[in-house]
Amino acid sequence: MKHVLIGAALLLAAPCGATPPPATVLAAALAAHDAGRFAEARHGFRALADQGSAIGETMLGVIYAHGQGVTPDPATAVSYWFRAANRGYAPAQLALARALAAGTGVAPDATEAWLWASLAARGGDEPMASAARTLATELRRGMAPGDARSLDRRLASWRPWASAGE
Repeated sequence: MKHVLIGAALLLAAPCGATPPPATVLAAALAAHDAGRFAEARHGFRALADQGSAIGETMLGVIYAHGQGVTPDPATAVSYWFRAANRGYAPAQLALARALAAGTGVAPDATEAWLWASLAARGGDEPMASAARTLATELRRGMAPGDARSLDRRLASWRPWASAGE
């Protein structure tokens, strides 16, 4: 409730016709999501995603993956996670790795899943990074040595896309 009041106060403080700052939109969208107002949350996250926000893209992926106010659509979830993962956002990288490993919304691809899990293990909070390291370790066990060397080179040279300020 506190997040809702803060978000509402920030939105009301914006001049008429002015676009609220991304931080304000994000706070309001997260509060709406937490309160189960998924259409409102989706609207805010889409506005952020349209500006290149990795958090907005990731949360849209969550909404579509879990069918929160929409018909579940794993392929759409993966497309949002792919965008955010390429911006270097670790939670999206882990979500994409899990989808690739399981073949949810996308054809299964253990080598790509390993790459994204390895990237996710570099960032984010410790529980998330630990989960990413565990997944990467499991996926690496099934790789041929040549595949592993090739992926190590890709991992070393990976660079993120540009991302909106968050």
